[in-house]
Amino acid sequence: MTTLQEAAALAAKESGLCVVSTVRADGTVQASLVNAGVLAHPSTGEATLAFVTYGKVKLSNLRARPQIAVTF
Repeated sequence: MTTLQEAAALAAKESGLCVVSTVRADGTVQASLVNAGVLAHPSTGEATLAFVTYGKVKLSNLRARPQIAVTF
């Protein structure tokens, strides 16, 4: 299995670009190209994946169904 650091290294070669997929309420997949990187989690300090996205729909999907798939 790829580690978070290994995945981030792959993304770094592409200016941090990766594809993030979330699940809509109807069960279909919504995928977007985003910029991502590794940051310290604000509560725990643990390394975590962070990404930039735009729009209320993806954020709403993530809050309702927090599972994601990320492709580097």
